[in-house]
Amino acid sequence: MKRIILSLLFAALCTCSFGINAVASQDDQVTITGNTITLASFIKQVEAQSHYLFVYSTEDVDINSKVTISPIRKTVAQCLVEALNNTNLKYVYENNYIILTTQSPEYLTVSAKVTDLETNEPLASASVYLSNRVISIVTNGEGYFQLKFPVKYIDESVIVSYLGYTSKGTSIRTLLSGKDNIIALKAIVYNLNPVHINISDGLGLVSQALAKISDNYPSHNMQMTSYYREMIKKGRSYVTLTEAVLDINKAPYNNYGSKDQIAIFKGRGSVDTKKIDTLFVKFRGGMKSALDIDIAKYPFLGVDRALIGNHYTFTKGQTTVIDGKNHHIVFFQQNPGDEQMLFSGKLYIEEKSLAITRIEFSMNVEEYPDQAIDLLLKKKPAGMKAKFLYAKYIVQYKEINGKWLFNYCRSELKFDSKWDRKLFKDTYTIVSEMAVTEYSDNDYKIPYDKRVKYNDITLDKVSDFKDDNFWEEYNIIEPEYSIEQVLTRITKQLQKREKNRL
Repeated sequence: MKRIILSLLFAALCTCSFGINAVASQDDQVTITGNTITLASFIKQVEAQSHYLFVYSTEDVDINSKVTISPIRKTVAQCLVEALNNTNLKYVYENNYIILTTQSPEYLTVSAKVTDLETNEPLASASVYLSNRVISIVTNGEGYFQLKFPVKYIDESVIVSYLGYTSKGTSIRTLLSGKDNIIALKAIVYNLNPVHINISDGLGLVSQALAKISDNYPSHNMQMTSYYREMIKKGRSYVTLTEAVLDINKAPYNNYGSKDQIAIFKGRGSVDTKKIDTLFVKFRGGMKSALDIDIAKYPFLGVDRALIGNHYTFTKGQTTVIDGKNHHIVFFQQNPGDEQMLFSGKLYIEEKSLAITRIEFSMNVEEYPDQAIDLLLKKKPAGMKAKFLYAKYIVQYKEINGKWLFNYCRSELKFDSKWDRKLFKDTYTIVSEMAVTEYSDNDYKIPYDKRVKYNDITLDKVSDFKDDNFWEEYNIIEPEYSIEQVLTRITKQLQKREKNRL
């Protein structure tokens, strides 16, 4: 049980040199006095009411220039959007600093936070894209996004969509004005004929879904090809970027003892050495962890399936439609008083088959901070303290020929690190994604010496599989693009490989 939780996501911290960061948040509330003020006054007021400090060059930034902002209490993020997005300045958050530079006129950036309309909870991994354009990104674990696009698209709209919610469009000019930088999505509720709903309680519904796993998922080994990528950020800057094409031998779902096997076909990675100081964060076991959050294959979120009612409370929520099929939504949370750190989230269960088709969940790191450190950090230098802010996951399945197949997963972990005797801290975010591109009923056992292990660090491992010819003109790793956009760029290479295998 502990191995399953451990394999979900953990990092290895190695000592190099260490940077500094203050306790700052984009959600800090500030009130700027004066409608039209100098940039210098704006900077002074934000610094006085938040933990941020501004960094800029007086040769590039005219602090005597005027900015316009309404005198209403708002977040730091909203203030920056309203005051600066109509100027030639751009800004990035680097730990406790806001760095101002001149912005290239051919590109603009809009940012906002995506939330649930009813609960105001942030929606992580919501899709954000420019209407009619192949420009997209997803929100982070706190619901924020920053979308960069050519200035010629300024008259178009940004569309935000999330499974189970009504999509919403907002004009770019509105976002640039700072008037609508909280985008609230409304949950879709379908009032279905009660005769279709056989189970009213959440635990009963989930129990039946788990009992039908052998019917709904493959009972034989399958061969899969997948695209995988990892991104580690320090503050808002990327430190490491890694991507790979993987071969997967997926074990049958009716045999708990059988394990998935992974091998790297092609891969590459990069490290920004300028961003590395005393702490170099590496993600250990990411490729294996991506498959271990397949809850239909492995024990249900850290507990035996027969004991889920002892550890979790399940609540049946609204019903929604996904790809033309009715789905029950079941929310779950860890029972109070449980000594072991577990999870909370929601399941999507297809109405007729009772197949679990998607799960969104978070590890309860806030309630169990010490256990989070023990489970999620493989190594920690002496004298360094860490605090996990969140650990969030998504798993999605795809129906093919009447069976539901593992199709996509995403993990995002964020934590603060701080050395003893220092006032400042750094914030690190680790994101990993895997998307399956090809399925086959072939059963090819991957040789043991070629399999990816739990201790493997992807950044180190992919160096043995570098092949610039495979990536062709797609010669740089672009983390700001959605995984769908990346897949369209390498589709030709993947198709060529599949033909050669036939």
